Amino acid sequence: MGRIIYYVVFILVFSISLAGLKGLDHFIAKQVIVRDAQILTDKFQRLLQDSAKKLDELPDISLATFDCNDNLASQLKRTVFEANFIRWLGVTKNNVIYCESNEIIREIASVKTHRVSQNYSLGVVELSNSTHHELVLVKHVNDMFYTASIIPLEPSYFVPVDCDNCLEYKMSFDSDPFLTFGFDEYDGVNFVSEEVTLSSPYFNAKFELSGSYDFYKQYSTISWFVIILIASAFAGWVTYLYFRWQQHSISAYRQILIGVKKEEFIPYYQPIVDSRSKEVVGCEVLMRWQRADGSLMPPNQFIPYAEANGLIIPMTKSLLVHLVNDIQLLGQHKPAMFFSVNIVPEHLESDELLTLVKSYIDDKVFGHHRLSLEITERMPIKDLEKARVMLDKFYAMGVDLKLDDAGTGYGGFSYVQKLGMSTLKIDKMFVDTIGQIDTFNAKTIDAIISFSEKSGLTTIAEGVEHQSQVDYLAQQGVYLIQGYVYSKPLPAEQFFN
Repeated sequence: MGRIIYYVVFILVFSISLAGLKGLDHFIAKQVIVRDAQILTDKFQRLLQDSAKKLDELPDISLATFDCNDNLASQLKRTVFEANFIRWLGVTKNNVIYCESNEIIREIASVKTHRVSQNYSLGVVELSNSTHHELVLVKHVNDMFYTASIIPLEPSYFVPVDCDNCLEYKMSFDSDPFLTFGFDEYDGVNFVSEEVTLSSPYFNAKFELSGSYDFYKQYSTISWFVIILIASAFAGWVTYLYFRWQQHSISAYRQILIGVKKEEFIPYYQPIVDSRSKEVVGCEVLMRWQRADGSLMPPNQFIPYAEANGLIIPMTKSLLVHLVNDIQLLGQHKPAMFFSVNIVPEHLESDELLTLVKSYIDDKVFGHHRLSLEITERMPIKDLEKARVMLDKFYAMGVDLKLDDAGTGYGGFSYVQKLGMSTLKIDKMFVDTIGQIDTFNAKTIDAIISFSEKSGLTTIAEGVEHQSQVDYLAQQGVYLIQGYVYSKPLPAEQFFN
């Protein structure tokens, strides 16, 4: 079964990696195609600008005085020779050629032009004797025109094209008349298409670079071989990490079970002191993991894992065994006090803890001391009514309930109202604000104290580290103090002595 899980993890990660890498390759290819579409558009603009600049050098003309003399014909020929993008130039009027740089036999079927600036129009000439259209730039001079036939802007001049009949570049002027002109048209479905838009007071133009799958493939930067190789290596690495994590998880689970069996989860006691008399009235019982080598593991390294994996109940039972032994061995002749044991919502979902506590109380193992339960507000209780039914059984035995971390989590007033709390513990995050001015938490601590007082609850402040905090709390009527100002958590012998 384990190997099947590893195979599934490998295949799943491999598939996701394959898709991710191919998606990355596709994204990069698309960005490069977008760049090339913009390059073609920029080149087209440059073509128009350069050609218009050459036409601007030609003399003024008008139909009334026009004469196609040798001087003008020579100028037309020289302009074509010097221009980068003009292959033919003529003087025209109503599709009649009055003078030209060189004779080109044309059978014109139709001409469509559209104004692109104050003095210029762009036109498409459809020829009867050719399947290709001709792109012309027309300069308006009085009542006549300089008409320049533009060299086709072949996409292959500017973008990589290693395939045949695989792309097209189309210019469309959304105007009246609608003007469109294209290069390298092909039949088939576009696999990729990118569009650049230009706008001016005279036109809205779209420049579209489209291509088939063969055209798209040349933009692919990562080969399938490399993609499969990387995906395989990554999937293998993730599978190995998953294997190590699972082994560690299983190992941690087993180690905790062994720790429970060997009673390695021991209590440390942090005193709760009445600041008026300086007497210890109780304590919070904190769990520590004392390993076989005598080292202590702090709770943050194992409690979250235990809670997430259903191990906290047997650990709590093991802790209570130590607590009872400590009380019987060291606490019999000490003044009466309460011992608060932390619980989580899971403790209220079964009778295991209730049964153990009842057996202890029936056997009077706590003597004149009493047991309390302490539940944090940071964890949600799914069913408050069901929890209250369970808690009432504890209350009937004389076990009370304290709300830990008050003001920091889910419960708030509903926990106090519905669970029958006897005591509210102010969290350290609020105690730390004592002495600070104009902070939200500084005002919150006063609200918590007021709420606790009006609700008839006993109030304990935890995480208290300075005498100034003790003094402030005393002014607010809070005298039960837990924190380093009096003592850190202690092992049993130090605490009872």
